[in-house]
Amino acid sequence: MTGQKEFAVIQLPDLKWPSSLELPSRFRLFVAANISDVSTKAVSDFALAALARGMVYFCAWGHDCKRLHDIVDEVIAEDHASKRRFAGPTVHDVVMTTSHEGETLEEALDFFATCAVPTDGLAPDSSFRLVICVGDPDWETTANHFLESAKFFV
Repeated sequence: MTGQKEFAVIQLPDLKWPSSLELPSRFRLFVAANISDVSTKAVSDFALAALARGMVYFCAWGHDCKRLHDIVDEVIAEDHASKRRFAGPTVHDVVMTTSHEGETLEEALDFFATCAVPTDGLAPDSSFRLVICVGDPDWETTANHFLESAKFFV
């Protein structure tokens, strides 16, 4: 992705993985959403799709983000205990996840830009960040503005 923007922000009407989205083989994902009315199966399907596309770090923000985080963790743990499709090159490499309840969107995005670093085996070629905003179009505007001005990606 040299010479290209190292992030993308997209707005979705609901929590469904956008099948036509082109991404690098590894990426870090931030989801801003209110999932209080979203089924566990829908969240699990979204998580599986993100993992299959190369997600190596996940941040959740918004109403019920702890639940979103927990479901993504469960999907990762189930895979880790069985097929290990999304495991890193060593047993110490795992897809990291965080939730940012009680933080502003800007605070959570700051964490995403500066602290969301995958484990060593998953870190190479994972600098691209994808922000998915579900529902509120103001979140997309805020995320774009914040990340455009961010000069501190790690």
